[in-house]
Amino acid sequence: MARQADKAASLPLWLGRLRMELRQLAMPVLRSSRRGLLSVSVEAPLAPSTAPPAQAGEWLYWRRPQSEYCLLGLGLAWKQSASGDRRFMELDTAWQSLQGRWTRITQGRARPRARAFVGYAFDPDYQPGKQWQGFDNALIQVPRLLAEWQGDRCVLSFNCHLDGKAQPEQLFSRWMQDLALLLEEQAEATARPSSCSVTEQPDSNRWRNQVGRAVGAAEQGELDKVVLSRRLELRFSGEIAHRQLLPDLARRYPGCSILSLCLGGDVLLAATPERLLRMNGSDIHCDALAGTFPVDSQARHADMATHEHAPVVTAIRHALRPFCSSLRTDRAPGRMALNNLAHFYTAIHGRVRRGVRPLQLVDSLHPTPAVGGMPRAAALEWMGETERRMRGWYTGGFGWLGDNRQADLSVLLRCARISGDRAILYAGAGITRVSDPQKELRETELKFDPMLHALTGG
Repeated sequence: MARQADKAASLPLWLGRLRMELRQLAMPVLRSSRRGLLSVSVEAPLAPSTAPPAQAGEWLYWRRPQSEYCLLGLGLAWKQSASGDRRFMELDTAWQSLQGRWTRITQGRARPRARAFVGYAFDPDYQPGKQWQGFDNALIQVPRLLAEWQGDRCVLSFNCHLDGKAQPEQLFSRWMQDLALLLEEQAEATARPSSCSVTEQPDSNRWRNQVGRAVGAAEQGELDKVVLSRRLELRFSGEIAHRQLLPDLARRYPGCSILSLCLGGDVLLAATPERLLRMNGSDIHCDALAGTFPVDSQARHADMATHEHAPVVTAIRHALRPFCSSLRTDRAPGRMALNNLAHFYTAIHGRVRRGVRPLQLVDSLHPTPAVGGMPRAAALEWMGETERRMRGWYTGGFGWLGDNRQADLSVLLRCARISGDRAILYAGAGITRVSDPQKELRETELKFDPMLHALTGG
């Protein structure tokens, strides 16, 4: 009893007032005949979260350390899933319909705006099984509680779907339970598991043979480029404390998107350097990121720039051109350094035509040659069903959608799928007619390093 009293005494005073304010703001809508989504947004004195709450069962976490922007979603208010070749168009239709039935209420300085998470697998026909548990092929999800930080400023949005069955008191309790998770202290740091076993899939010899066959296909003109992937399976002596990895990833990779997703099954972590698109009204930005080499390499990489990077820039421009009134591209690729490796990088900016929406652009862009190959159809056919399906959400995408044609989506790279004491790491390489199998193997090893270092400390 004393422990409960101490805990109650430690709760911030504003929490009690917040429940009263939520009741006053939301109750008229909850008692009405409105349908659709309800959001009540308030500003709150909460420090930015460095990881999802320790006691949360499901979450969606998105952080850009360099821009001091963070989103954390808990619970579920609304969700739409889709699969197949028209999955992005189906999601877009559902998102547009939801926009027209969204009641947004704000208190204080909080601005009324919509936010939803969006994510998808690499292959439109992938279906989750024992692997990638909880991860639908493609989805848009509005959490029951969304915390949004820009710098030190936090806005909380409490969401629910109005279907005529809402029980107000039950809803308020759920909202407060979600908020209580945010207020709990993070779990104490625990030591990394002392040992682990590592399994390569495929092993080094098979990988080099696959690369050799792909080089031969490129030399014979069957394709220009195909991206092949590898996995490392790590089994540890104890459960992986995945939440504790996120602050270190943010410190080591401040320019990347730091992601953590749990949708009722496996946990997906990523520190991905590549943006698929960032859209703000009529302005759009895309990353062309292709061509990887050791960060301390002094060698010239003319072949890589010609055969790997330039086609990605061309393909992204081609995908955007029907939707844009203007496009602007860096004259020459820059160099993006990420600790142990570097990439050729070109920024692509455009002005989007009136009425064009983010998911229409995703439908046109995905998969870029950086994760699929060129020509797209030939590369996807060559890599085969096994390669495409086993990726799950690796080389798919994750990010958020907003109203007023706002969106920010990243390609899911440098990621690990975690389940209990097991972690599966993913990495790939673009294969062209000038590729060397041993160098491509080394490239995948470099790409494993961010998650391998985070998991093992080595």
